[in-house]
Amino acid sequence: MESENHPVYQKEIEEEFGLRPSTATETLKNLEQAELICRVPESEDGRYKKIVFTEQARKIEHILRKEITESEELLLQGITEEERKEFLRIAEKMLRNLE
Repeated sequence: MESENHPVYQKEIEEEFGLRPSTATETLKNLEQAELICRVPESEDGRYKKIVFTEQARKIEHILRKEITESEELLLQGITEEERKEFLRIAEKMLRNLE
């Protein structure tokens, strides 16, 4: 979904979800095999491939957005904005430490 606003690359997936490169590669490979994403070479530099949704994935986009929204609401239910920011800051630090 983000790829429609700006290109998304594997490195960003790794950082966003705190994944090791091998885990991200395997996850993206599985999504490609399920025909939910594809990798498109950049026009400026073909070594870099952006990740985009396939038409099949676009058909379930509303379901994915609903799941994400519901999960975030449950996770952050009843906490203040300041607590939310602190939680996210700590979570980011924990993910960095896993690497």
